[in-house]
Amino acid sequence: MINTAKYFALLESLSFEHALANENNTTQATSQSLGDNLRHLEKFVQLEVHQQLRELCIALQLTEEYAATIDTESPFNCYVVRLLHVLHTLTNNINFQSDAKEDLISVSHLRLCIQATQELSYYALRSQLHHDFYKSPVFKASPSSCPCPSLLLLSIQFFIRFLTIPQFHIANAMELVQRDLLAAVIGLRIQPLPSEQLAQLDTAIAYLWDNESKADFFRHVLLFKATPNLCAPLAKELHQQLLSKLSAAHGFASLVAALKSAAPQDLDTTRSSEIVANIVAQRGFSGRLQQRLIRQIFDFCRLQLPDVNNLICGVLSLRRLYELNESNRQSINGILASHWQPLTEPTDLINGLIIWEQAELSERLRLWQQLFCSSSVACLPSSLLIPYLPLLLQLYQKLPDALPERQSLAALVARCLDNRETLEELPELMRRLFSCQLDGNPPWKSLHQRILIDLQTNLIRVKVTHAEHKDQEHAPSRALSSLLMSGNNHALTCKIFLSLLSFMVQQLSESAPALQSSDIDLLSTETELADFLHGKYQLKLELLVALDQLVWHEPLKAQLADAHSKQFIQLVTELLEQRLSGNLEAVDQTLVVILMLLQEILERSEHLQLAESTRRLEQPLQQLAAQSVNQLVKNATIPLLSLLGGQRHPGQPAGAAFQTARELIEQHQPHLQVYGIQMMLEALRNKDPAFTSQCHRILALALTTLKSKESYTFLNCVRLFVQMVHIMESEVLDMLSDEYLSETADLDYRLVVGEAILKAAHEIGPLCYRYKGVLFNCFLHGARSPLDEFRTSAFANLAQLCRLLTYQVHSFFQELLQLIDAELSTGRYLPAKRGALLVLAELLAGMESLLDYQELLLPIYRLLRAIEAAESCDPQMRQHAANGLKTLNEKCRELLKTEPVEQLQHEIKVLGIKEPVASKKRHILELN
Repeated sequence: MINTAKYFALLESLSFEHALANENNTTQATSQSLGDNLRHLEKFVQLEVHQQLRELCIALQLTEEYAATIDTESPFNCYVVRLLHVLHTLTNNINFQSDAKEDLISVSHLRLCIQATQELSYYALRSQLHHDFYKSPVFKASPSSCPCPSLLLLSIQFFIRFLTIPQFHIANAMELVQRDLLAAVIGLRIQPLPSEQLAQLDTAIAYLWDNESKADFFRHVLLFKATPNLCAPLAKELHQQLLSKLSAAHGFASLVAALKSAAPQDLDTTRSSEIVANIVAQRGFSGRLQQRLIRQIFDFCRLQLPDVNNLICGVLSLRRLYELNESNRQSINGILASHWQPLTEPTDLINGLIIWEQAELSERLRLWQQLFCSSSVACLPSSLLIPYLPLLLQLYQKLPDALPERQSLAALVARCLDNRETLEELPELMRRLFSCQLDGNPPWKSLHQRILIDLQTNLIRVKVTHAEHKDQEHAPSRALSSLLMSGNNHALTCKIFLSLLSFMVQQLSESAPALQSSDIDLLSTETELADFLHGKYQLKLELLVALDQLVWHEPLKAQLADAHSKQFIQLVTELLEQRLSGNLEAVDQTLVVILMLLQEILERSEHLQLAESTRRLEQPLQQLAAQSVNQLVKNATIPLLSLLGGQRHPGQPAGAAFQTARELIEQHQPHLQVYGIQMMLEALRNKDPAFTSQCHRILALALTTLKSKESYTFLNCVRLFVQMVHIMESEVLDMLSDEYLSETADLDYRLVVGEAILKAAHEIGPLCYRYKGVLFNCFLHGARSPLDEFRTSAFANLAQLCRLLTYQVHSFFQELLQLIDAELSTGRYLPAKRGALLVLAELLAGMESLLDYQELLLPIYRLLRAIEAAESCDPQMRQHAANGLKTLNEKCRELLKTEPVEQLQHEIKVLGIKEPVASKKRHILELN
């Protein structure tokens, strides 16, 4: 052990001119302080310099050959060696890792050690760097007249051991020391050295990377690279160090942090991102390094989602790497595909397995929005989104309207479609989307059939459902119209509308000769029938639904009138020619919608009315009005012919009363809405052509108004649907049925729609028998709903429908009994059980011949009798059971009174002989 107090007294007597990096020191003052300090060191430590050097070499694991190559006659070298020896002796005799009182040193002594270290760094490292480093303003020291590589290596070995003491790093006291050490190591590596010394230098760099801040490491390397006129070996070594550390874990994140800390405050975020991208995306990098960088950048972007400024650096770097070569493009495509693989190709299909919570889904969507929508030039190409278009639309369709992630999905879909070429690429994309052609080049991604987005709880969960699960949602293309209408990219909406209309015209022209010449084979099974209908009509149905939704979008009309009127008029002309030449009744539905849209566009523009292309439509419209037997088509041509004949002027649209009623209904005040509905009801009763020609528009208005929370409004709206069935009964019932079965609509709205369906059916009366398939399937589906209130409403509606159809429900009898039995056996919601029992009582009233249902009468009687006799049962259920028993009693009496001789015959049986074997499968109602 040594007397450490004497060593600290020695340090106090020294003058550390470079400890605080005093820039005002002159070379003369530096030389004078060096001589004074050297005399103090020689006086205190009696050992010769070569003896101190030998001890240092042994302690730092260097051979004595290094000592022989160091010039001990130089005052510069002597000062470095003696100061090294003092600090080495102190660190060996003081236990800096101990918290014992006897091992602690004072703050003043610690400060002396730090100042001595900084002084030593100036002479041992900064003054012996490679001469090219002194071209940089970073290093302001005067280079040594005769730098000694051996002494520099000795100093490096000392510092990598000395810097492990954590107390010396207080207030970043060692930051400049670490910078000088890194410069010294890099400068020494370009010299021809033995492999043993190169290994020691590699160890020094590994120490700096592992223990120094990685951001500081990158900042120092970038500062060195910025030195002007570096020699080729030094520039190459710096470049290799940058590459090797970029490929290490968190290398990219450290590079971004280094640039952010070194950049001036007023540096633009885009400019700093350009610098990072230029460093990362270089053609000279190896393919393996680029692959590592791509994976690092994706992880960096995921972690930096809250900080958009840092995220831009990652996104722009990905874009530059994507543009470098095909291998990078394939790698980025693979990583993007892995993001959605749990939804498209799940590995574990265990029923009930939760794949994602809402937070994970939200994070993935926000990441993709930043990757593709953060900038027009600094993000990934939108063409990468094309294979995921069905998946994004399915997610948009299934997520609730209030969820912010729907905005991210809408932005992704709009970005993908808006960047497609209008003449060929966008129409082809729409054709593939609406045709549901997922297999192609490249194949498209969609939700796996067993993946379910669970909305039953407060938090959304993506989980695996059972194998028999059937998705009741419509095709992904159905979500496109609502997505476009909820956004503000009206130019894109117009382009897609024209593409869909052109595709519809093409489909109708191709199907005309096929319908006339094709011979349809007999279909033997329901599966063949379903496949035939889906293949022949599904595409046209999807196109018609999309066009019908977009037609009522007000901004679309302005876009068509201002910028795309010529193309729209041309498509209308082609549609009219097809209708007149082929007499296609299938065109009428599309034609009515398009003609009403054309009417509104012409009313907006006098110039368009006078255009030559528009004037050519007058003769085909007159022929259509004369030939068509469809009243809706005739009503749609009347205002158009008036406009083309010059009988009306812009600003005075056909049917001013209709416009007034429409504006009133679109108001938010209930009394104004009801007043507008009353105007429409009166006009429809009087068969006003201005209103009857706008039936589709009235239907759309009624559906929107039906969502009102005011009972005064939606009850009057139900009356409007009742009146509409006299004009277009099938369209009204089909539209209301679709709304009733929509799983994404609000429960209250669906219940009101069910009321509107019943009122409309009552208005049609017994003639609604021809729509009994639509009506019954609608309510039967509702009776299977997991929502208790909705199931109750469906049973009540079924009971009323049975009465309305005068109990002509024979084809649905078995299914109704199964639903009733399932509800009574397993249901836990009392009102729903009441509704099921009410339907059973109504079915008994509709039985014309009891003998046709004789196998079911006994279990039904026992069930009703048990419910009616149970005093603990619900009073209303007992009343329904009593009514059913009363009906059954009356029908049995009638059966016995009518033709008893023919119906009742005497028969003698000998029991036990040739008796039929009882069936093991009993009817479902017998289980009760």
